[in-house]
Amino acid sequence: MSEDTLEAVQVAEPAPFATAGRYQGRFRLVPVVLLATGVAAVIGSWRLGLGELTNPGPGLWPLVVSIAVSISAAILTVIPDIEAYEKWTRRTTLLMGGVLSLVVFILLFTAIGFVVPAFLLLLFWLRVFGEESWRLALTLAGGGTAVFYVGFAVLLGVPFPDDIAAGTITRLIGM
Repeated sequence: MSEDTLEAVQVAEPAPFATAGRYQGRFRLVPVVLLATGVAAVIGSWRLGLGELTNPGPGLWPLVVSIAVSISAAILTVIPDIEAYEKWTRRTTLLMGGVLSLVVFILLFTAIGFVVPAFLLLLFWLRVFGEESWRLALTLAGGGTAVFYVGFAVLLGVPFPDDIAAGTITRLIGM
């Protein structure tokens, strides 16, 4: 390769982060939000209690995960990898809808129990993400909710919050 060709190749390479242009600050927003969330999770898991390695408390593993998230977010805040970002598409919107539906599930789960939120979440995911028919979605959502409830609450004895639907059913059948 001649020196003229080598010089032309070196000039043609873009400067680091030049592709981001005026949007470069926008790429730092997500890692900053993730860092703030990670720090909040570190504080929350510390308040839960860490326990000991031989007898871990409820906050030990959330602390480990939130520290890892915080470190990763701090690195991405300082050194963003702009090529790794995906373009905004319909799939991105569906992903946000899935995360938002999980947030709604958690809020409803703590307020009214497991059965109704699980049924609604399964129905939503089967209809929207799975594009199933109403008949199949209703059948699978009802069956899936029943299987999860029996598996976790009845067979494994996992304590769920008071459930308005399950409580009503058990009172009606006299259990």
